[in-house]
Amino acid sequence: MSNFFKVFNALFKELSMNKNGLNGYDLDCVLVSSMYAEQQSAYLNSYETGLSLSTIKKLVEEYWEVYDRDDALKILMDLLHRNEDEYVDFVYKALEDESNYEAILKANLPTDEGAFEYYLDLYRSLSNTIPELIEENVISHFSELKKIKDSGWNLGRAAFLARCCFELGHLSEEELKDYLGKTHTALKKYCGSWREYTISYIFGRSIWAGANNGGMIAIAETLLNNDKSPLKNKAL
Repeated sequence: MSNFFKVFNALFKELSMNKNGLNGYDLDCVLVSSMYAEQQSAYLNSYETGLSLSTIKKLVEEYWEVYDRDDALKILMDLLHRNEDEYVDFVYKALEDESNYEAILKANLPTDEGAFEYYLDLYRSLSNTIPELIEENVISHFSELKKIKDSGWNLGRAAFLARCCFELGHLSEEELKDYLGKTHTALKKYCGSWREYTISYIFGRSIWAGANNGGMIAIAETLLNNDKSPLKNKAL
């Protein structure tokens, strides 16, 4: 599908919105979950997702292996802090200097064989993913990813999972509000706009799932261009 038709379809796609939606800062925080929410056809603008409890339960248990409050808190904290891994910065440095990537990784990564292999696999995955994103016109150059990384992917999933855990009773409303505020604050450390958020979300998903990002790109264009989208022309 051409970029023209993607944007055209994005303008007229029906978005799922709660009539009693949030406003102001509370809405800003919920919008961290917007990419994942749009994937699931969930509400974009409220703590409630608008999904059936059976659908939420299946998503949380089968995809995230979250069965109780302890499980929820563990994965939510992990997602919130996942982009703080200092070793990932050296993987990005290696990507900038591919002729010396091996020396850069060996000099800066953990010597433990298992840990080193983890980051080496990440380097290889990024090496394959970045050209695909350039070809798909998600980015024009690797430098666009240096700061944002896959923060939108980690924090976007975190925010939506928190909303689901709230509806299942694993989090109170106050805990949900506090957590969503933390995801919004964390996202602003990496991304300067909602467009950068969508790019980092697509980037993270492509690392996890490989090429063929057309669906994610269409979702991003819908959120950024649809007149009814709460993200359109909105500052992060």
